[in-house]
Amino acid sequence: MTLIDRFEAFASDFEACAVDGKWERLRKHFVEDATYWNVGGPDPRVEGRSAIVDFLKNDFENNDRRFDSRKLQAVAEPTVSGNQLFRQWHCTYTLAGAPDLVVEGEARYRFEEGLIASLEEEITAESMERYTAWMREFGARLLGS
Repeated sequence: MTLIDRFEAFASDFEACAVDGKWERLRKHFVEDATYWNVGGPDPRVEGRSAIVDFLKNDFENNDRRFDSRKLQAVAEPTVSGNQLFRQWHCTYTLAGAPDLVVEGEARYRFEEGLIASLEEEITAESMERYTAWMREFGARLLGS
């Protein structure tokens, strides 16, 4: 199985979790002492398979799930260098009565023995500005306020 195959299996399982809420299925994709970091984000680095799965679940439930819809797309095919995989993406979030929010970035995966040892996600500076402005104007709607 190639790194792209392993990544695609993880991505497919992530999307399944987004539908059915069974986030534990992601555990099989990470080494026990894996790390996750949203580079430039407000959250600290997350360490450990269980903590990462909990973080991904909570992040999705407290953010993505609050929108009417979310569409994640690859900008290009993932690239592989040694034991690392890089993927550029953009995600479009929709909420009734608000303009679409488009966030773009890159995800960097490092694998050990076919499992994710580290995952770093970084949104572009322009996306961070758009996200901040959108949240300032429309974010209260996500909370039902």
